[in-house]
Order: sequence, then structure tokens, then C-alpha cells
Amino acid sequence: MNKARPLCSESPPIRFRLNKKNLRVFPMAQGPRFVAADVAKLLKYPDEAALQTALGGKAGCLLSPASGPALLTLSEAELRHALRAGRKTQAQALQLWLDDTLLPILRQGAAADHDRLQLAYALAGEAARQVGQAVWQSVLAGDADWQQSRWLISLHYQMEQGQRRPSGNTVALQAEVSTLAALAERVAVGGALPVSTRELIKLAAACHLRLAERMQKQALRA
Repeated sequence: MNKARPLCSESPPIRFRLNKKNLRVFPMAQGPRFVAADVAKLLKYPDEAALQTALGGKAGCLLSPASGPALLTLSEAELRHALRAGRKTQAQALQLWLDDTLLPILRQGAAADHDRLQLAYALAGEAARQVGQAVWQSVLAGDADWQQSRWLISLHYQMEQGQRRPSGNTVALQAEVSTLAALAERVAVGGALPVSTRELIKLAAACHLRLAERMQKQALRA
């Protein structure tokens, strides 16, 4: 075991999930600390001792949480060392998730309290799951208008009532909120437009019909 001075955290770790496995992280002033036992499972080491041996036997530092026993934790630099020493497939997956998802979340939430950061991560994960499932189903269904599809996401999460993870559903929404002036400008400007040709034809026909009615009324008043 290394001789580094033990760390302390007044807050419990934040639990993230990758490939149905937990990764507990302690946000600290000097940088996040990753629980070594969880890293070992993600990289398929037998235990944290095997991971520490692979890192030279001196990696990691004990951290005492607000409650429970002290945990061996790794710094970001030590975690990256573990990724270089780990199995290629597991290490690559964890590396991508670390750089693209986990570290940006931790940096953006540096000023947030523990509960709010945990809530933001949980809701973002559920929203991503819903969107991914909706896109998957839309494309596989062979819908020609899948590129113009829009969805309304609903989220429900009652942590205080013991709900373990967010839930909700995705509803197809063929509508767009915009002022009439903004809509006309978007239609007139060239480039991609998030509506189908059929929707544009219906809109143009309705506008022509209403304009003809108004012009007829004005002619009768003259």
C-alpha cells in the first residue's frame, strides 16, 4: 500500500454506470477520485489488488467517505495509467466514455451540489436512452420521414420516494413551436428544413386558401 496521506470526503460518491457496472466517483477539489474496486471490475481484473499490482503496486490513495469504510481510489492520471495497462477492448470502451461523457459531466457540475449533479446525470442518461430507442424504432420501421421526426420526452424521477432510476416515455410529436414571422423566414431561407414535402404542401395550400378568402372579403367591401 502506498504511503500517501488518506483523503476525506464529506459527501457520498456519485454513482455512474457503464455496461451495467457501477463506477463510484468522489468529486474533490484536487480532481475526481475513482473507486479502484469499480475500475477493476470495468477492466475485468479479479479485484483492486490485482489492478494495483498492474499499476506497480503504489497507485491509489485511501479515501474515507462520510460513512462506511475507507476506499482505495485512483486519480485521473492513475486511471489513465490503468487504461493503458488494461485489456484493450474494456480499456477502449472506458476511455471513450471517460473522455466523451464522464469528465465533461464532472467538469460542468463542479459548482453543483452532490444531489443536483446526481440528478442531472440520471435524467440525462434516461433522456439519451429514450431518444436512442425512438430513433432506432423509427428507422427500423422504414418511415420515409424519419429525418423529420420529432419527439416529446417526458421524465419522472422521485428520489425522495425511493425510486431507483428515472423513467418516462417518448411520444412522436409532429409539431414545432415558432412565431409566424420566424416560420416564414425559415421556409423562405434555403437549406435543410425539419419538415417533409407533404407538410410543406399542406402549409402552402392552407396559406393560399386563407389569403384568397381575405382578398375576396376585401373586394366585396370595396
